[in-house]
This record gives sequence, C-alpha cells and structure tokens, in this order.
Amino acid sequence: MRRVASIGVLLALAFGATRAATPPIDPQAVLTHIKVLSADDLQGRANGTAGLERAAEYIAAEFRGAGLEPAGGGNGFFQPFEIAAGLAIGAGNELILRGGGQTVRLSLGASYIPLAVTPNDSPREPSIDLDNVPLVFAGYGVVAPAQKYDDYAGIDVSGKAVLIFSHEPQENRADSRLNGARPLRETSLYAKALAARNRGARALLVVSDPTHRVDQVNYEVFPLEPDAEDHAIPVLRVSRASVAPLLQAWDLDRVAALIDTDLTPRSRALTAATADYTEFLSRNPRTIRNVVGMLRGTDAERGDEAIVLGAHYDHVGLGGRFSAAPDMTGEIHNGADDNASGVAGIIEAARAAAADRSRFPRSLVFVAFAGEERGLFGSAHYASNPAIRDTIAMINLDMIGRSKGRVEVGGLVASPSLADDVNAAAKAAGGIEVRRSSIGAGRSDDASFLDKNIPSLHFFTGFHDDYHRPGDDWHKIDAPGTARVAALALELAARLAAARGRPPMLNR
Repeated sequence: MRRVASIGVLLALAFGATRAATPPIDPQAVLTHIKVLSADDLQGRANGTAGLERAAEYIAAEFRGAGLEPAGGGNGFFQPFEIAAGLAIGAGNELILRGGGQTVRLSLGASYIPLAVTPNDSPREPSIDLDNVPLVFAGYGVVAPAQKYDDYAGIDVSGKAVLIFSHEPQENRADSRLNGARPLRETSLYAKALAARNRGARALLVVSDPTHRVDQVNYEVFPLEPDAEDHAIPVLRVSRASVAPLLQAWDLDRVAALIDTDLTPRSRALTAATADYTEFLSRNPRTIRNVVGMLRGTDAERGDEAIVLGAHYDHVGLGGRFSAAPDMTGEIHNGADDNASGVAGIIEAARAAAADRSRFPRSLVFVAFAGEERGLFGSAHYASNPAIRDTIAMINLDMIGRSKGRVEVGGLVASPSLADDVNAAAKAAGGIEVRRSSIGAGRSDDASFLDKNIPSLHFFTGFHDDYHRPGDDWHKIDAPGTARVAALALELAARLAAARGRPPMLNR
C-alpha cells in the first residue's frame, strides 16, 4: 500500500468528503511521469520523431502496469495513423538575389529558411522553380485599412518576388496608430503572406528590419527538423548579414527609418533586381500512434458504452513554426505542462480506476493522442475509429500542471447538465475550485468528439509565459494540483459510468 493513502484520508477529512471513493492519486507518481515525458532525451516529443515514439512506448507500458487492456484494434496498445509531419529535403535548393551590380547566393539552412512552402510528393522534383523574377520592395508588407496604412498602395507586385522587413514600423511607440507594442493581426506573418499572394506575388522574402539588427532566427536548425506552413506561395526568411550588401546598395535601411518616422509607405520596384528560387521540398508522411487502453465495465449491458479520458502526448519538439518563441528555435521545448501533465493524469487515473473497478458499470477508455499540435489528428482518428463504438462522453486533460487550487472546465455550455456532476466530483476529489471556461467547448482534442455529437469537457489550468516555449519544464509543475485535477476527472468519469441515463448535449 502506498504511503499516500494516509494523506488521502486527511484530505477527505479536511475537505468534507464522505468517502475516499477511489485510491488517491499520488502527486509524486504524477510528477514522475511528467519528468520522464518532458526529459531532454525525448527532444520535445514532436510528431514523427523518435522522441514521440519513445513516449508512446512509455505510456503503453504504464497503461499495462495500471491494469488496462490493450485497445488499439489489433496493434496492442497502439492505434497507428499517418500524417504529413514536416518536410523531406531534396538536393538543389537555392535562392539567388541580384541587384546593385551584385549577386548573392543563399543556402538553405545557412542563410535562408522557408517559412511557407508549396511541397509536392517527391523531393527529387522541384516544387517551385522561379527564374529571373523581378524583385520589388514593399516596406514591411503590411496592409491595415482600419489604420490607414498600406505598403502595397501604388505598386504592382503581380508576377514578382516581394522583399519586406520583419515586424512593423513604430513597433516600440505606444502612440502609433499601428498599435505599437501590442500585436496587430495585419502584421502577422500569415497576414503579410496573404497580402502578397492576393496581389499576385510569386514569392515573399522577409529580412530583419533595421531595429532588429541581431537576426533572431537560427537558420541551422531547419535541416534538423524541417517544417513550414503552406501559404500557396513560398515565404522565405533571409539572413540580414547575407544580404547586407544589397540592403546598402538599395538604401533600404534608411527607407525603413523614414517609414518608422512618419508611417508613409515608400515601396518601389528595385532597379535591375531579380530573384531565382528553386525549392526541392516534399511532404513527409509519417506513421504516428495513439496509445489506447481500456478498463472493461462491470455491467453486462452498459459495458458496451464508454467514457473516454484523453490527453495528447505530442509537443512541438525544437520549436520552429509551432513555438511561441521562434527566436529560440533549436532549443528543446519539453512540454511538461503541455501536455505531459495531462498524460500523467490519465495514467494515474487509470491506475486508480483499475483498483476499484466496481465503480464503473460502463467501460473507461484511456487515450493518449498524437498529432494534436498539428491539428487534432490523433483524436479525430480515434473518434472515427473508437475502441468501443458507443462513446457517451469524453473528458480531455490538456495543460493541467499549474493548478494553484483551481481548474477551468470548457464544454459546459454545450452540456449544461454535467455542471452538477462536475461540482460533486470536485468535492469528492478533495476540493478544487471549478471555473467555467469563457472560451467554451472544443479548444483541444475534445473538439474531435464534439464533432461526433459526443458530450465533451475540457480541463485546463491556464496559459502562462512558458506556453510553447523552452521554459515549460517539470520543476514548475504543481504536482498536488495536477493530481487533484486528475482525481476530479476520474470522479466525474465514475458518475457518468454509473448513471442510468446518458448526458444530453445542446445543438451546436
């Protein structure tokens, strides 16, 4: 018997719980799982990497040790599926810029990286091949009608490559009509790419603006973990140091300073300036795996109905386009809270449930999802291929590692009848403040089940400054709070498993 059993009794007395309905969830056991899953040697658990596969093997072993049956549909605890994870790099990638009597050749992973590509199915065939395309300067590439600012006003970029600066003018001025230090949607990379594409540009080249002379991009990491968006035109981040002679020849730093002074666009065609760009980048199909374990319900009739407890175990690897700190690309993003915490919670919830099976007339299915960070792919695959066909409810744990005595619950707007069950479960779990999420339903893997009209709740303890950054490490985890959120999820599952009826869901 674990020493923490006596702690569970004390918690029950302190918070007025009438009985310790399940073996208590051990905070130290939860923290141990988080340490393993967020260790540096898993390299941030990016989809399609060896680190993710090692995490999957660990979770499967823990599910087995907890007493779950494998429920991967013929693959043991694993439910494999395929996604396009990153890019395959072929030979021959090159960017050449000409102007001011000079020619600059740039190399992939050394002096430029693609932020957006148009990949094909073979790295041996060029997906983009631009030759002698006229080059145009379009300031910061910003189109913000409400702020009466348009870098494309009076300039034709159709069929041309567009060179712009990163960031925005007057970025550090609080009185700027472009919002100053506050983010403006029109200054995002996506908005800049869309503005160029909608005006017929064939490529967009982005260089650090003069107020950011230290280039924040780690170009060398791209070959290690190649990935990029798809904005229908290539978007290339170009090293400022490599193109400094061209910037000087075209006097663009001085022009940027003038724009920063008065917010008057000064875009123009660059005389006798051209760009060549050849791209050998293709989609990289990878097989990744959900990890699925089952605790069979004790009721002969309701055992064919399931409650799913899920948490995604993938994260963002070394950063890149999924990082909230792109300047730190190349550093390991360990994802202790996002979402080693949720996975640790369902592992220990499974252990506690298996130790008290009589509470679960309906079956429980525990799923660690892959592919969440790339678009909920794992949960979508499971929802379409469930271990038990009749799923009556889903409980999702995503970022539950910084509780501080409270948890946000999303999905109650769509399933208001579950509110009383959640509150009762919170008391039985040892007392935790439940806050109804203002965002509502469908913010993570629960969305895949809501799309199947399955009542789904999302447990979450809040965003923080380490979200999708290298600082999301295990030593910042509130282990007792994480254990309490997991106990709340299990207590709610017990109520749903024993209920005679099914939780209704309002029309979405």
